[in-house]
Amino acid sequence: MKRSVYTLSMFIKSSTLTLIILMSLPMSVIAAPVTYVDLALGLGVHVLDDTDQGAASKLIKAGMGVQWFPFLSTQVGIWSWNSEDPSKRESEENFEQKKLGVFDGLSSSLEVALQWPIENAGALLSAGPYYRYGRHCWSAVLTGLLQPWSRKGCSDLNTLGFSFPVPKEKNAGVYIEFTQTEFDDLSSRSLQLGVKLAF
Repeated sequence: MKRSVYTLSMFIKSSTLTLIILMSLPMSVIAAPVTYVDLALGLGVHVLDDTDQGAASKLIKAGMGVQWFPFLSTQVGIWSWNSEDPSKRESEENFEQKKLGVFDGLSSSLEVALQWPIENAGALLSAGPYYRYGRHCWSAVLTGLLQPWSRKGCSDLNTLGFSFPVPKEKNAGVYIEFTQTEFDDLSSRSLQLGVKLAF
């Protein structure tokens, strides 16, 4: 019986402390969660490890997320990389000299972002620098080289970015970000411009 009373007493004290801490935080920190759509276009560079062979590609990213707090959000996304058809390039000779292949890849991701919010009065989405970590599972092919490369797997996504406020638009934000990942023995880096739309 004494143990039960002690446990109940500890629960009440910890609950009270949690409530006091939450009440002392600014309302901007404990604002209601905001759901958003994330759309981006970018360019990627993919290089086989220990070689200078690889490919450049276009990147399209689409995702949905929740901003739980101004400093914390989570999202899921679809990433698609596609290289330009070699026949559209200057010439087959230049194509060989540059050692450029054709990279095509598709992945799905789950990510968590930590942001340092800056002043963005009236907006639903946070602005400021952020770091986003995630995992994505992918399937990718690199062709057009002497040794075609094809893999499937899962790997880390590391992203640094900055989200800019959009004047007079409380439901939107634009961003620029740099992402790095590994496709097994192929390193990939991309730069993308995007927009987030709250709903």
